[in-house]
Amino acid sequence: MLDFLLDFITDKQVYMSLVTIALGIFSYLILRGIIIKFFNKKKAKTKLEKRRLTYFRLISNILKYLILIIVIVIVLQINGFNVASLVTGLGIVSLVAGLALQDALKDIIMGFNLIVDEYFSVGDVVKIGDVEGVVIELGLKATKIKDIRYGNILVIANRNISNAITLSNYNDVDVPLPYESSIKEIDKIMAKIVKEIENIDIINNPRYLGLNKFDESAILYKIVFESKPEDRFQAKREVNRIIKTMLEKEGLSIPYPQLDIHQK
Repeated sequence: MLDFLLDFITDKQVYMSLVTIALGIFSYLILRGIIIKFFNKKKAKTKLEKRRLTYFRLISNILKYLILIIVIVIVLQINGFNVASLVTGLGIVSLVAGLALQDALKDIIMGFNLIVDEYFSVGDVVKIGDVEGVVIELGLKATKIKDIRYGNILVIANRNISNAITLSNYNDVDVPLPYESSIKEIDKIMAKIVKEIENIDIINNPRYLGLNKFDESAILYKIVFESKPEDRFQAKREVNRIIKTMLEKEGLSIPYPQLDIHQK
């Protein structure tokens, strides 16, 4: 058994194959390090930095697959396979393989389109379908999004992304108040609410816009504010808490639909 292992390890083909694989891994790590240095990989804040990070992820993925293919071809050559004949032989099953790889090709093509057409970048907060999340990876085949509400990681095949909304910092809340309340008094209360909202760290530039809509059982008054898209749900919770506390303090209640029943 020991002689067999020694013969296996010292076999020229095995030795050269292992060296080729090791050189492939080493080359990938070196080139990836150069790419990281060039793109200055760090926490992306500006649009340019997000674009750089997206390109870094894409080039890194392409480089990984390219080196893998080169290593496989060289190892096959070392072990006596005629790669040219093998490629020619693969032409027989190319139609079947092409059909099997249709979805993968669609993913890759769409991946390039997402970057070239600037749908979004790594670090952007987007809404795809019913999910709102931070783009943490934009790959050749799939896009990974971290849900800002629950923290779940969603992996979406690129071919399934038909549209995406990049979320802004804008946020708003409609405050329902009774029809009987004086607008002048409400304006004063809203000014107090806005002043309290200004103390929330994750919120910027809160503003009271005034009467927004005549609803079925209340008048809606709009407050707008800015927050990072990833903080939008927490910001809204904080604003709602302040509104409810202030209305209770001022003796105002939030109306709710009522039904009048008349008996004969």
